[in-house]
Amino acid sequence: MRGSLTIGHQWMRIGCAALLLAFAVPAAQANWLSRISRIGAEVGEVAPKAGRIGIVELERAAAHIKSLPPGSGAALAAHATPEGHWKFVNRDGDVFTAGTPEELQRAIPTLLPNTTPGSKLGIYLSEDTLFGDRALLKDLPSAGTLYVVAGKESYPLITRTMSGGEAMYAAVRPNLLVELRDRALFDEALSQLERPLSRSSIRTLALEPGGAPTLSSYPRIDPDTRVALVDSVDPATLPVALSSVKGQTVLVTGRVENNLLYFYPSSGAEQSIKLSDLMTAAADYDVNLVLLHAATPRQPGGRNWLWQRISVGGLDDALKRATLGDFLDALGKAQGEFRVSVGREDSGRVSIRAVPLNAQSGNITGMVGDLWTNTMSNITGNVVTTAVEVHARDEDRQRELDTRIVPGVPAWMQILYLMCLGAGVLGWPVASAWFARIWPPEQRSEYGNAFGYRAAQVMRLAAFILLFLPIVGLPAFIASGILQFWNLATQLVRALRRLFVRAEPRTG
Repeated sequence: MRGSLTIGHQWMRIGCAALLLAFAVPAAQANWLSRISRIGAEVGEVAPKAGRIGIVELERAAAHIKSLPPGSGAALAAHATPEGHWKFVNRDGDVFTAGTPEELQRAIPTLLPNTTPGSKLGIYLSEDTLFGDRALLKDLPSAGTLYVVAGKESYPLITRTMSGGEAMYAAVRPNLLVELRDRALFDEALSQLERPLSRSSIRTLALEPGGAPTLSSYPRIDPDTRVALVDSVDPATLPVALSSVKGQTVLVTGRVENNLLYFYPSSGAEQSIKLSDLMTAAADYDVNLVLLHAATPRQPGGRNWLWQRISVGGLDDALKRATLGDFLDALGKAQGEFRVSVGREDSGRVSIRAVPLNAQSGNITGMVGDLWTNTMSNITGNVVTTAVEVHARDEDRQRELDTRIVPGVPAWMQILYLMCLGAGVLGWPVASAWFARIWPPEQRSEYGNAFGYRAAQVMRLAAFILLFLPIVGLPAFIASGILQFWNLATQLVRALRRLFVRAEPRTG
């Protein structure tokens, strides 16, 4: 009976540890657990189909075309195999493999028998196909519009004629084209462009000599419009001032030439600060730095023209749901199209460059010219923007920050803490016996009233759970397991001994 009670108590402790990890972690940060659950759901949907087709990316593209709204036209998921064959899947899950030009011609009539010539057709490619062997795309039917399926979204592929020839881009927004040079950089660009811009973490700065030497931790809100106001800051102290806006996004307007950021204050001649100092400070203080390049870099003021510009672009509820992609698309609309390229920097950061489509690749230093109309100039507070450059955290760094429960403490330390705490809960009896030697339980006779006695008990329990259990959790769990195993083994020996004793014949 005692052994069964001990085992029951052990299962109770296991349940408590599971509840601790199930409630403590999501209560503070549910991102990483929700990601795990979403991945599990996706695997659960894809795995049965992957066993039939054998290509997970093709199954993902096939699942995407099934989710397209009615009226989107005929659609096929397509994937090029390493052997050079094409596999197509329709909305019903039928698969057609083509290895010759004649078989490619039969793919559409076979999978889409009701499609008439000239009707709308979308061919949704896997990322492996797009970045694996792009030369095979020429074999696809010319009547279809090509898309690439990335994650849960798809983006049309557009070819533009450049000075060096034709180039293919993914149109992530109507006026925003992303380069297709490298798959890892393309995925990084999508994660950055689809990331929401939180209204409380966007800071639009005006560089004004004699302005505030520091920045407040939170933006100032206009009481009438409820829109964040522009922060006026002294450019001489700007690198140091970024320390108070850690984790936020800062927008600065200027013209870059020879590592100098030039700007026009509200009064006086043009001035400059070192761009390298600003970028180093942004990296040190984990700030997303957005540079709005302008030929005449007048500083914004009086209103947050960033959000006005996004709302003028016709976005629904832009103040709450705008993304970096929406913002760049709204800027690109006035001049035609923006070409976006992504490069990796040191210390878990990336650089995103959005330049006019026909600009020189990757070089936006000193870019000037008549790129924007007068209407755009008036809307943006008479700041004529020629390009946008973003220096931000990469997706891995952002994911690590999102996983944190306590800001400023690395995620791996917090996860290790919770795991050790859970192990300590499972080894509670052993850990409590060890703790009693360090901090003996309180005695009621030592306290003048019940309140002091209960307060001391609460402090002792808090120190035991929050400090002692995570430290000794793993050794206590191991020791508890050994004791449980020994208890079960000795119970078995005692049971066998009692059995043999009863079986022995009684002597006179």
